[in-house]
Amino acid sequence: MEESMMLNLQMIADHLEELLWDYRMEAGEDPPRFRCCQVYWGQEQLGEDAVYLVPEELGSAFPADAYSYIACGDLDGAAPHIDGLHRPVYQVMNLIVSIFQKYHDFENQLNQIVTGGGSLVDLCRAGSDFFENPIYIHDNLFSVIALSSRVEGMLKFEYNEKSGKLYIPLWLINEFKYDEDYQQTLTHSGAGIWDNEQYPYTMRSLYVNLFSGSSYCGRLLINEIGSSLQPGQYQAAVYLARYAVKLIERNESNDSLRYWGLEDTFIDLMKGTPVDNRDLQTTLSILNWTPLDTYLCLKIRSQDDTLSVRSDKALNNALTSRIPGCFSFSYQKTLCVLINQTHPSVDRHTVRHILAPLVRDSCMYVGISNPADSIHAIHTGFRQADIALQYIVEEKGSQWIVSFPECALYYICKQSTQELPTESLAHNTLLNILHYDKAHDTQYFSTLRAYLINERNIPKTAASLIIHRTTLTYRLQKIQELFYLNLDDDTQRLYLLMSLFLLAPGEYAG
Repeated sequence: MEESMMLNLQMIADHLEELLWDYRMEAGEDPPRFRCCQVYWGQEQLGEDAVYLVPEELGSAFPADAYSYIACGDLDGAAPHIDGLHRPVYQVMNLIVSIFQKYHDFENQLNQIVTGGGSLVDLCRAGSDFFENPIYIHDNLFSVIALSSRVEGMLKFEYNEKSGKLYIPLWLINEFKYDEDYQQTLTHSGAGIWDNEQYPYTMRSLYVNLFSGSSYCGRLLINEIGSSLQPGQYQAAVYLARYAVKLIERNESNDSLRYWGLEDTFIDLMKGTPVDNRDLQTTLSILNWTPLDTYLCLKIRSQDDTLSVRSDKALNNALTSRIPGCFSFSYQKTLCVLINQTHPSVDRHTVRHILAPLVRDSCMYVGISNPADSIHAIHTGFRQADIALQYIVEEKGSQWIVSFPECALYYICKQSTQELPTESLAHNTLLNILHYDKAHDTQYFSTLRAYLINERNIPKTAASLIIHRTTLTYRLQKIQELFYLNLDDDTQRLYLLMSLFLLAPGEYAG
């Protein structure tokens, strides 16, 4: 499951400090490396993953420059160590064994939660018992996704009755956006202390940023309320955070369990459902967007109907890292992408260029909308992206990326044929010409089609048909005489073009 939890000297020293034992410690960088503690009795075979308890009388024999140790007496070596305890070996050993046992029990409890189908809340509660302080986790958009318990003195979260979720207060989110100290903490990969005097009360927190791969997905915080935070707890918090990421990643792959708190707001907007104004304000504030920005809507799905795009984290991460002003969320089997076009580098053509290699490598289809002129218009934008996706699937052509303008005519014609059959909508003269060609072995239909498609350009039409201009002129004259067509009438030409599309949409779309 997870790499075994190992201790460092500081984790042991915390308990010595708690018992008010006298000691000296030289730990250096002190990475976690100890799986157990062993008593040194003169053996030659020593290991790097054990810390050795050295009796006072054997201090001179122990290789104190090579192996980490805890010495009952005074023993000054070059290796990381604790010494000067001046207590009986059995007393020190009992304490060290109990410390290791405490951490191993904690590790076993976390493993049981993750492997036994436990939740992030279960994880927070186990961590709260261990650290003797309340714990909560918020996602990358400041939605609280797990909480051990509410304790007096904690930050007062905002509750949304519609979603049933807790959120970091909007005023604090806005302060974090412009707090350089806070922004710097977002890059930390280990544990750290956050002590913000902007809070309306004094509260220290031990925090660990949560990363899924290289993507920041939230933060775990241990509030210093029940007991004082200890230096050795930093490493224990890092271990706890790793298990939290495991649960987040597991639940991210399950469509019924989403931990990206503000996705619901975008899903409601996409579906045209009324949204909570507080949710919308929070979402836009976090992303530094405004309601009247212009947005591009994308829908991405796998070419394999049985697969969900949600499982393709590489694609999701690549999009958010390469396209500024981009927010993505999963809905059913598609990845929905919203792009704020206030960024000058995110026009539709640039986005398409960025997407091309990504969707090729991931075997995806992409539908792209027209720009939506406000956040409340993305319902229409995502519907356009849906239509573009449907077009790709139904046409089964070579295109992997389609923008709505490329298939809008296809959609208009498809909608028009829902009530009446195609033949009854198309210009009846086209069908008459087809029958005439078949009966008389003429080529009037292909001639008329080429003439209309080439916008009545005689040289271009003749070249496309590989005939002489005189032959083309003769055919056009015969078509108008035989079928009573006036090709100078722009309305009739438009109807004929639309009819050509209705009869064979695949030949004219895109």
